[in-house]
Amino acid sequence: MKLRFIGTTSGGGNCPTLYETDRGTIVVQGYKVTDEEALGQLRDVLDGETFVEIPRELLTRFAPRSDVPDLITGEAFGRLFEDFEHTAWRLETRTLYTVEEELEPFARHRRGENPGTDWFQPWLDTMRRGIEQGKRIERVRVVPDVLTDYLEFELWLCQFNVQVGEDIRYLSQDQADKLGLPGYDYWLFDSRRLGRMHFTEDGVPLGTEMIEDPAGVVRHSYLRDTAWHHAIPYAAYVAGRTITR
Repeated sequence: MKLRFIGTTSGGGNCPTLYETDRGTIVVQGYKVTDEEALGQLRDVLDGETFVEIPRELLTRFAPRSDVPDLITGEAFGRLFEDFEHTAWRLETRTLYTVEEELEPFARHRRGENPGTDWFQPWLDTMRRGIEQGKRIERVRVVPDVLTDYLEFELWLCQFNVQVGEDIRYLSQDQADKLGLPGYDYWLFDSRRLGRMHFTEDGVPLGTEMIEDPAGVVRHSYLRDTAWHHAIPYAAYVAGRTITR
């Protein structure tokens, strides 16, 4: 069984923490219940079961929701990058994104061929227009110590994002876990509109859930500031990889 970190309400990588498994279940890490009175009130206890105590906030903040949120896609999603006024910031947490227009360029990169950038130009043009208007577009990418083939492709592509003015930084997965960063992607527009991104297990985008709840926006603004403080700028990250190879 493989686990994927979802989130924690405690700093320093301590419990309580939620994990998602590769078989559609949730693993909860918390303090084991030892109070005899509480144990005596539990119902239908089976052999092998144990019980942990966690803050309610852990579930309300990070537990996957059973209801299906309204997701925006296509042109509606694209308009977010035309309409924001000042800042657009993203946390990226996945090791694979299965985006249709990237499939062939990614395959060429894996074969050691030049992927080209014509297919990427519409995004770069949108970013350039925003940055020329004085807007800021920033990202933090959470990555493992050894990059996947897709992340190597994305790192190669990053040079073009940076050339048009995007500020992209890198943060190790271990450090992200210690900082309590969430295990999902999101965009934050103008520090007031939160877009949580949804994907299939193999990285196909399903859409973006727009959230304007003030508490959620404030929480994700804090997570943004935390990630940004600790992340390494693209140029420094590339230079560090060169030195260690």
